[in-house]
Amino acid sequence: MPFRHSKFQQAALIAGVVLVGMNLRPAITAISPLAERIHADGLSRELIGSMTAIPLILFGAVGLWAGWVGRRFGLARTLGLGLAILAIGCAVRSAGGEMAGLWRVAGTVLIGGGIALGNVLLPGLVKSRFPNHIGLMTSLYATAMNLGAAGGIALAVPMANALNGGWKSSLAAWGAFALVTLLIWSPQMLPQPMIRPPVHPLAGVGGLARQARAWQVAGFMGLQSTVFYSTVAWLPTVLQSRGMSEGGAAGWSTGMQVIGCVASIIVPTLAGRSKSQSRWVVGCTFLTSAGLLGILLLPLSAVGGAVMVLGIGLNAGFGLVLLLLALRSKTPETAASLSSMSQCVGYLFSSPWPWLIGRVSTTQGGWPLAFGIVFGVSLLVAVAGYLAGRPGELSLESDR
Repeated sequence: MPFRHSKFQQAALIAGVVLVGMNLRPAITAISPLAERIHADGLSRELIGSMTAIPLILFGAVGLWAGWVGRRFGLARTLGLGLAILAIGCAVRSAGGEMAGLWRVAGTVLIGGGIALGNVLLPGLVKSRFPNHIGLMTSLYATAMNLGAAGGIALAVPMANALNGGWKSSLAAWGAFALVTLLIWSPQMLPQPMIRPPVHPLAGVGGLARQARAWQVAGFMGLQSTVFYSTVAWLPTVLQSRGMSEGGAAGWSTGMQVIGCVASIIVPTLAGRSKSQSRWVVGCTFLTSAGLLGILLLPLSAVGGAVMVLGIGLNAGFGLVLLLLALRSKTPETAASLSSMSQCVGYLFSSPWPWLIGRVSTTQGGWPLAFGIVFGVSLLVAVAGYLAGRPGELSLESDR
């Protein structure tokens, strides 16, 4: 049954959803601008790389259980728990002393686990609280996630310069942001969640795993995430290999994120009004594939335009992934379980790809082949997304 709120409560809930979304990326994206500072402070490049790779693995591993935790303790309360874990993780990751290396890893694990709860449960909460505005609300929090990711990149160095403690304080600041969001979110955690009979933690995922449509959604997410993270990880390097300056490559990469925010708020809103989202998925994948080819093949003067096209396709495609988690689910509980399954499969599948693409670039002839592989994967995204976007709803046995 949809929740009923006053206008003030509705506004507070929407603001809370947006703020939660903004917390789900900056603790990770803030690392890359500070990588050289962190390395100069004595951390190995392997450890610095793990601070980005570990969260993706946690997204998959914790995501598998997140739907059950949300069902057991309530979606809003579990989202609050995720914010608390994220805040603690940011503080632990920035701790100093002789055990600094251990703190970096332990904090990163907590960060990945906290973010995983938000990744999985926001689609279910949107399904529950905004059943008549799923497309619009998905657009809002997808855009918030993009803004958070961009903010992590843009603010990392300025905060490191301004705060005592340098890069450690810069990274820890995102824990403070999570705590402020938790305070704003806390009224949503007060209502007692519905009492539900105890079920096996993976019962929902197990039920969905027997349905082909659930695997199509999971496949769409895994393939789309592979293209997204492989591209984000290496795009500035590829642009420099084409002849751009370091500043130019960074500028176009930032522009890609900005235009991506616009795409992620418009496309899912429009797609949510359609009975089928298949044509929207294919259209976004076409833009992604065209952008990748343009970056590799167009004259340098036109490569920036290709980056913008890529940004529209990638970020709108990510918004469509989140939209389908809600639209293909009959109930909020199904949405949480489908999100658990899809994010477990998707993130575990995509986590090694940025490393693999980098490896291919250094051992098999440079970036044309490496990004050519990413282009090939983008074609598979269209197939999985077309199947996942067709009309129909998934249901857990307990929902019927």
